[in-house]
Formats: sequence, structure tokens, C-alpha cells
Amino acid sequence: MRVIISSIKVSSVINDLGGKVWNPQIKWTKKYAVFVELITDTGLSGVGECWCFDSAPDALIAFLRTEVLPHIVGCKLNEAWAKLGDLKRRAVLTARHGILCSASSGVDIGLWDLNAKSKNVPLWRAINADGAGVAHLYASGGLYGSNKTAELLCKEMKSYIDAGFDTVKMKIGGMKIDDDIERIEAVRRSIGPNVGLIIDGVYTYDPETAVAIFSKVQHNNIIAFQSPIPAHNFSHMRNLCAQDVPVMMTEAEYRPEVFEQLIEGGSVKILQVSPIACGGITPLLELAERAAKVGIMLSPEISSTAVAMMAGCHLAGALKSINLVEYHMVHQVFFDHLPFSTNDLKGSKVSLPDTAGLGISLVSVNVTEEFCLNQAKN
Repeated sequence: MRVIISSIKVSSVINDLGGKVWNPQIKWTKKYAVFVELITDTGLSGVGECWCFDSAPDALIAFLRTEVLPHIVGCKLNEAWAKLGDLKRRAVLTARHGILCSASSGVDIGLWDLNAKSKNVPLWRAINADGAGVAHLYASGGLYGSNKTAELLCKEMKSYIDAGFDTVKMKIGGMKIDDDIERIEAVRRSIGPNVGLIIDGVYTYDPETAVAIFSKVQHNNIIAFQSPIPAHNFSHMRNLCAQDVPVMMTEAEYRPEVFEQLIEGGSVKILQVSPIACGGITPLLELAERAAKVGIMLSPEISSTAVAMMAGCHLAGALKSINLVEYHMVHQVFFDHLPFSTNDLKGSKVSLPDTAGLGISLVSVNVTEEFCLNQAKN
């Protein structure tokens, strides 16, 4: 099917968390999301999301308006993907890699959504016709909160198991080391011995402390230690891996030279990548292939909206080397519009629908349209 992008809409949403929960680095007040909707001359639309996190979206939206989308409108799908490649090569001169990768993530995911819809297949099948169409999810929560006792934390984590998850994640690094170790021990007792447990240090510790903490809690079947030390300390990360610490890094990364250190340099056991930060589905697929060659699993980081959630699920549904998709229990914008719920979990896995494309749209959700860019008429 001939597909030409005739107009592009950019919209945004604010998730007000009220400062009620936090991790060692951020007290969550407001979290933002920016969406790109690509609309074709035949009426098909594809939606993608850009990494925004806790930053106001103004700069990203302005960058999309002036520096990215004018190159995309009027293009066929393959032309649009080529234009994204051109923009990334030019970024070497403009020093705009970060904001460009965030912006291009939204465009790339939207292009994949359109590509699958034009073929009338779900996105995971457009990636890999032989994929399983099943995503293995884990419950991500365990943040700090006002008056949140260890008892309340354990109740929270146990509720995730009761909901059908077989792996859960909790934060550490926000209390004294002995207190956090007690929290880990308490959670393990509450969820039982067979549930996978991920601890997230949120880049808090120095290497020696990270090793010391893990040595005290590893008997608790810790399957991953996310962000134990500051990002990009590659030699220290390699040393942690050499000491059998299951290092999981690094959620918002986008730079090729960093991924080379992480994958080929042996600095992680599990590569954590956000499809809305690294440049979208296309570069994430390339990273998954590279990681698989050296026995590293890729785990999609999802902590924003249902659009990113579906992108992560389709990636996992397409490739065996992509596993453990983060299902955030706090950051759940538009999760009520997902084509599945936790009631559909079977062994922490969800079967993806046969709906064409990503399986979610912005038609029925409450977003603020920022601008619409139309193809110039001859």
C-alpha cells in the first residue's frame, strides 16, 4: 500500500503525581509525555511517544516543530526513515543528539505503527512474522512514600504477585543501607522464595558499597540490580559483573558509543533500554540483535504511557532476546486504554492482540494538541 504522510500532530499530557512518591533521585511531582501522530493521505494514522520524563515539554515540542517534522511530512515511510537517519548524522555537527533521539523516537514508533497498519498486521508481526506474540511483564513499583512503612511496602509487592506477576521491582538507596537491606529481606519474606526480585539503586552507590550491599542480599534471589552505581562508570560496571552482580543498565541512554561499552564491553548482564529515548523501535531492534550475540538480554524500560508500553510489548512479542517488559505500577498514563489488563496475565505473560499496528491510538484519550503540520499543497 502506498503510504504518504500528509499531516503530523503533536500533543502532550501532564501526569500530576503530587510529590507523594519518590526514588533516591527524584520526588515525583509532575511527569510529562509528548506524542507524535503521523496521518497519511489515505486516513491511516500512526502514533509514537517521545521521552520527556520530568522536564517540561516546551523545548522538545519546539524542536519537533522546526527541526524534525518538516523533514518528515510529505514523505513515504521509507523516505521518512531515511530522513531520520540523515538527521542523526547531522547531529554530529549540531550537538543535539539527546533531544533528537527523543524526538525521533516518537516519529520512528509512529512509522512502525503505520507500517504494520498498512499491512494489516500487529506490530510484533511486522517486526518478525515468526514471533510468539507474547510479552513477559514484570511489576515495577516499591517507591518511597510518606509514611510508607516496610509493612505497607510488603503489602504492595505482595499485591503484584496476587495480580499475576512473577517478577517485581523495588527501589533502594533512599534510606540507610541497613534499613534498605531490611526492606529487601521483608519483601522477600512477603512474596515467597520463587518470585523474581529486581532492586533498583537509581545510580546511588559507589562501586564498593554496591558490591557490599549485593553480597548481603544476594541470597534473596535478586535477579537484577538496576543502576547500582552512577551511569557510564564502565570499568566499575565490568568489575561488578565480574563479581556476579547482575547489573541492569541504563534506561534513558541513546549514544552508540555508550551501547558499545555496555554490550561489547561487558558492562551489563541485562541491557535496559527505553524505546522512547533511544530513537525508537528501529535502533532498539539493532541493539537487541547485538546484545543477543554476546548472551545479553534486553529489557524495555517503560515508565510513562500506554503508547510506550505497547511499543515494549510488541518488541518482546517479536523477539525472544527481548524479555521482562517493565509494567509500571505508578506511571500509568492511559493504561486503561491498553488492549489488555493484569487480569489477562498468565504466568506474568500477556498475549498481544491481532489488532493491526500498535494497538492503541490517541482518539479517545485526553491530550492537549500543541500543533498540526500539514503537507504543502502544490
